Amino acid sequence: MLNIKVLKALNGDCIIISYGEKEKHNILIDGGQGRTGFRQLCTYVDNEKKAGNKIDLLILTHIDSDHIDGILRLLSQKTFDFSLIDEMWFDFGKGLNDLFGINDRSHQVTLYANSTEISWKQGADMEEIIQEKGIRRRIVTKLEQFSISGASVTILSPSKEVLKKFCRQDKKEKKATTEIAYRDDYQKSIVELNQKEFERKISLTNKSSIACLFQFKELRILLLGDSDPEGIVESLTELGYSKNNKLKVEFCKIAHHASRHNTSNELIQILDCSNYIISTQQTNDGRPSKECLSRIICNSEKPINFYCNYKLDWNNVFTEEEFLKYGMKFFLLDEQGIDVGEK
Repeated sequence: MLNIKVLKALNGDCIIISYGEKEKHNILIDGGQGRTGFRQLCTYVDNEKKAGNKIDLLILTHIDSDHIDGILRLLSQKTFDFSLIDEMWFDFGKGLNDLFGINDRSHQVTLYANSTEISWKQGADMEEIIQEKGIRRRIVTKLEQFSISGASVTILSPSKEVLKKFCRQDKKEKKATTEIAYRDDYQKSIVELNQKEFERKISLTNKSSIACLFQFKELRILLLGDSDPEGIVESLTELGYSKNNKLKVEFCKIAHHASRHNTSNELIQILDCSNYIISTQQTNDGRPSKECLSRIICNSEKPINFYCNYKLDWNNVFTEEEFLKYGMKFFLLDEQGIDVGEK
């Protein structure tokens, strides 16, 4: 059994992977934001507790509020049972400072608790909970491999070099690199958008995002967080994958909620994948972007299935002729999720 649930996390991520043969194991990736997603998350946790199951691994990909908010709210509940979490991956705070031997308090990440930016304050609040509750936390970096309750997880990002920059970055740099320009590209054609020069525009915080390859038996899921496509391609190349030796995955969670800046032609060309997950509602900054989806459609060898956690009118994005020519299909995910290998 292998199942993926994608909760209604507004413009964020909250993803649950459940797997196992005799026993059920769970990996929770981020907590999203918004009331609906948080209710779904709490219901899931309550049900797993009643069934005697645990969260084998909690992954907080990075500190952006649309990823960390729900987990912070969950762990801040007075009644939360911390014995439910076996292990947590979170590249932030004391663990990150220890990794690089940073003792100078002027450079310590946790000092950003005084920042006016919400995500940095939330990161510091999460670090405080980790320390207070004694959660077993691991800092993970590129190409490390782990065995998690019968499954394997390979880290594709971030690299130590990116984390070191992230650990020492100043507020001015952070503020300047996180702006995303609004763009509505829905009136342009798939061909035109795919032929555009790819504009890689990614904040250092998003470059620090944990992205990984999950495998249970022969089934693989690529989970890209908000990662940098250049870093992912580099990692997959080092693992031996290329256009001539593609990485076969059953599902890929598109990076950064289908932003036009995080999915390159080169990345898609190295994958053998027909099923892509879009985790976002429609946003004012143009996500999910047609440019991102066009790159996936044009650089794949098979027709693409897109799985969405929100209902969007795709007839306002793609023309009838484009649907006929490329054969892409869109499916709305429900609370039961996707049973991988049984579709």
